[in-house]
Amino acid sequence: MRISSGIGVALGISGLAVLSITAVQAKTLTVTTSLHKGHDQSVTYFKDFHEPVNKADNGITLNYKGGPEVIPNRKQGAALKRGIIDIMFGPSVYYAGLVPCARVIGLSNVGQEMLRKNGGWEVLQECWAKGLNGKLLAHGMEGATEFHVYLSEDYKPLVNDKTGLNLKGFKMRSTAGYNPMLKAMGAVPINVSPGDVYTSLERGLVKGLAWPEGGVASYGWSKFIKYRVGPGWWRTTSTIVMNMDAYNKLTQKERDVLATASLAYEKASIGTLRALVKADNEKVFAAGVKPVDLTGTAAKAYLAMAYGATWDAAKENMPAETYNKLRSLLLK
Repeated sequence: MRISSGIGVALGISGLAVLSITAVQAKTLTVTTSLHKGHDQSVTYFKDFHEPVNKADNGITLNYKGGPEVIPNRKQGAALKRGIIDIMFGPSVYYAGLVPCARVIGLSNVGQEMLRKNGGWEVLQECWAKGLNGKLLAHGMEGATEFHVYLSEDYKPLVNDKTGLNLKGFKMRSTAGYNPMLKAMGAVPINVSPGDVYTSLERGLVKGLAWPEGGVASYGWSKFIKYRVGPGWWRTTSTIVMNMDAYNKLTQKERDVLATASLAYEKASIGTLRALVKADNEKVFAAGVKPVDLTGTAAKAYLAMAYGATWDAAKENMPAETYNKLRSLLLK
């Protein structure tokens, strides 16, 4: 009995040792989202990246710390750079001051798969590493959502063949990414966090905003919006980024796990977000918001402002060599 008991104790200790080693080897990475957890794009991130990684039981655990209620969206880039968080999901334009290339990632029309093949992804990686001490893991939701200008006032007097819309004097909710095009249309851009847009529209502090499809109904903004102006432009700038120091501490196997999950996310996220966007659009239009697409010269001018003004602004904030590379690789 003593021998048997001794063996049992030894086996028990051995088993605990194995469990202890496994626990030590498992990597826990902290995560934040710069959009609130219920936003369509965040929902897509959790469904197609965060949850699959955690369910795979592959030695990596993603620990969600919160959204902008934990760290304001415009401060999350700096937090990731300093290593306060390991992984961040959300629009890259929120930290465009640190990464000028972030302004143009949403302007690409070659497709994410091609961008990974033609060298464009490597150039972007250099930008993120330099400005954010970050490693780009994924840029998903390709073509699943387009951006629009939403107005709380009548659009008809505002049509302009030179800029598409004449928003002279209009105070518009904006971010660094939208500022160039809105300024080119004569608007006065005001940085307002998504959580404060409802109050800003309600009080008439802003007369509209630039925003991608999705999340408009859930935020309640359709109560104040009258028109959604098209045609749509851009693709989402939301990316999954990891602190470079944390990434370098991973084993090759762990890096491979994240790489595989990232590629799967880039494909799956398209359908997931599109379904959510479609549902949100139906609610927006049911609330009385009228979709209006500009045509002819006005439509061409409108798109030229959306893309051209943004590229021009990016050119002023990044080395010419980097700008020229990205312009040639991100566009067909």
